[in-house]
Amino acid sequence: MFRPVRGAGGRWQEEAGSVAREARTHYAILGLLCWKSMSGYDIRKMVEVGLSHFWSESYGQIFPTLNRLVEQGLATRSVDPGSGNRRRQVYRVTAAGRRVFKEWMKRPSALPRLRDEVKLKFFLTSRGETAESIRLLEAYGRQQREHLAMLKDSQTILEAAWRDGNLSNELDELKKTLAWTDKGSPAQTRELLMFLLTLRSGIMVTEARVAWVDEAISVLKGTQHD
Repeated sequence: MFRPVRGAGGRWQEEAGSVAREARTHYAILGLLCWKSMSGYDIRKMVEVGLSHFWSESYGQIFPTLNRLVEQGLATRSVDPGSGNRRRQVYRVTAAGRRVFKEWMKRPSALPRLRDEVKLKFFLTSRGETAESIRLLEAYGRQQREHLAMLKDSQTILEAAWRDGNLSNELDELKKTLAWTDKGSPAQTRELLMFLLTLRSGIMVTEARVAWVDEAISVLKGTQHD
């Protein structure tokens, strides 16, 4: 169960982790550009609205990564002629960028790297009071139930869009970014299905967290009467 990490010291491991995160950002943004030419703002909205339940990127990572993709010949940058004085910069994937992305897609995927603050705090209450452990879990349970309700609302919206082509106002950002229409094409229908299925993964993970919280609280309360 416990596998110590062997390396050349903490600093080396931290730097290696930073490089790995940078590489994942590189491919995530390259993949989005393979969908459609986008501005940095478009990519940010895609991450916030479409990917947030399974992938996160800070705004500060997006533009440096876009600049590197251009420098490496994997994307091009041009000013959108319809943007007026805003001079909106649009990024387009190149043929080389598509090849690099396809090669990455064929590679085995790494296991998810977990850094769960609540679980760490819970583990560290091992030598504290049981009441403190329970308090921590109850707060986490409330948070996860609220998050679950939000995800299920999103599921309802996506299901209606996928099944009936009903693009509600909540999908406006995605409509603008991905040029979706109320008369959905087969490609649009497939994109909606992928959004829905990845959202279902987020729902199932959150449901598992809620179930774990309930079980752990029940067990801990039982020990208070021993």
